Amino acid sequence: MRIFAITYLILSIITLSSCGYEVDEPPTIDGGNPPVIRYPIDTIGGPIYIRGPYTLEQLKQGHKIVAGEKGLTESQKEELKKIYGDKNYLLWEVDPLGAHVPSITYGIVPETYKQVYPANGKPEDLKEGVIYEVITPPRYRNNSVTAYFTIKNGKAKTITDDELNE
Repeated sequence: MRIFAITYLILSIITLSSCGYEVDEPPTIDGGNPPVIRYPIDTIGGPIYIRGPYTLEQLKQGHKIVAGEKGLTESQKEELKKIYGDKNYLLWEVDPLGAHVPSITYGIVPETYKQVYPANGKPEDLKEGVIYEVITPPRYRNNSVTAYFTIKNGKAKTITDDELNE
């Protein structure tokens, strides 16, 4: 009976510790220009997208519209179109071919990844003073994980959620 109780306790602890309390962490962006994008250690490999450039005002307005939304109404889609226009903001996409890497430098494709966009050549250079978005695969949830950064005085600087939601 004692072995059963101990086994039950251990299984309960394991089950409770894996019940979705984890939160997907965004990547960190640091270094210079081009920046280095670093992933939380256990991130599952998947496509990585770099989008931009955006202004802070565009992102603030867009976040107000989509905050907490699971699906957008036609009216919200129209509002977003007014904010972002018809521009294709995708600058770079790389997809894994094999092993996950813990960090990627913008514009340099690791051996275990392939560049999807642009189809040929390097992505455009990043500019000072505008904002870029990094979209990475999730670890725990089904949604992708997003982080924002800018280049300031030749260095990458992360844009916080507080700055986007002011």
